Amino acid sequence: MLKMNNDTMKINPWNEMEQTGNKYLFIGFLLNLFVLADNLMTKILPASFKFTKYLSPAYFIIIIICIVFFLPSIHPLGKNKIRNIIIGFSIAGSVIYIAINYGAGLLLKNIASSPYDISPKGLAGNIVAQIPEITAFIMVRNYSVNAVYKKTVHPIFWIVVISLYLAVLQFNYAKLSIVRSLEDLFICIAQDIMPKITLSFLMTVLCLTGGSIPCIYYMCISKIFMFLFPFLPSLPWVAESVIGITYPIILSMLIWEEYKILSHLKPSSQKENIFSFSASLIFLVVFSWFIVGVFPVYPSVILTGSMEPLIYPGDVVLIKKIKTEEEVYKLKKGDIINFKMENITITHRIAEIESDEAGNLSFITKGDNNDTQDPWVVPPNDLKGTIEKVVPKIGLPVLMIHKNDNIPEGVSGY
Repeated sequence: MLKMNNDTMKINPWNEMEQTGNKYLFIGFLLNLFVLADNLMTKILPASFKFTKYLSPAYFIIIIICIVFFLPSIHPLGKNKIRNIIIGFSIAGSVIYIAINYGAGLLLKNIASSPYDISPKGLAGNIVAQIPEITAFIMVRNYSVNAVYKKTVHPIFWIVVISLYLAVLQFNYAKLSIVRSLEDLFICIAQDIMPKITLSFLMTVLCLTGGSIPCIYYMCISKIFMFLFPFLPSLPWVAESVIGITYPIILSMLIWEEYKILSHLKPSSQKENIFSFSASLIFLVVFSWFIVGVFPVYPSVILTGSMEPLIYPGDVVLIKKIKTEEEVYKLKKGDIINFKMENITITHRIAEIESDEAGNLSFITKGDNNDTQDPWVVPPNDLKGTIEKVVPKIGLPVLMIHKNDNIPEGVSGY
């Protein structure tokens, strides 16, 4: 009779999990719990707790050490050659993102002093406080999405869940807590929530195709730039939202297409994809700059019916900027002008033009749908531009946001 070794009779649950792939899924689940625990800890502990700023970095450093040295490794989809190319895309993508934001800030003259301490001590403190957290989040994401992609029956579903979950942990809940109106909520979603969701999916694509290193490059380059540079762009929320939402989507699509080309999963032209990405990027920059008024023509949304039947609430008017004194003197009775009156932008027709003894002009205006002329006189310094074209109804979402605002009767514009 054969004698069986007792060791061979023992079942090792860990080895069994490794054979089925559950081992990696279990580790990924635990890692996500760990980052959730830190998120909850920072919210529960009072801000005055002096060790808070040291606990989180130390906690994330421990997570990084465990992933690098103690946990079984899991590799991304891309091979080494592909990973190096993805790293190049991530570095270029981060630099382009900085250039887009900084370029918009310069053109709009919205450059402000950095809120960060740029002294050597301050720089070191910011790096110690934030880089470990960024790196740990990326490594947890990398482990989780690659595990579910390789080891689950419905990988896309779980990748979406993980991406949304990690985005939710990054939301600025302080902003959400002070939302008091539909407009505040819309701005918060556009400026803070949606950019974090699209960035999260970009990070997931980078992790799937190139691992954690491309993500770390992408995030740390822009973050360290913010820590180092004494002047940073301070963009209007519309431009910040357009760039923050659209750019990660475009970059994600480019990287995924390039991965498929390099992996021979889909025959396509690399030059065509690069051209498509460049065209989309240019469109994104031009569109965001147009919205915030960088170009000679800019849009304005009409909120009331004072200019009916020519212009209705929810219409968008395209306004050509008035930049010179010569352009002011070319204005004539009947022209529709856009001007600033206190905190309101108004779009009305010139009813009369007055001139003083020195030849300085002022304008009396009236809405087409109003019974009387406006009670104010518009000086040249308050003129913004003249109406070039009316685009019907595309401003209805903005109209819905402002429907509860106290807009004076007979006033038209935003």
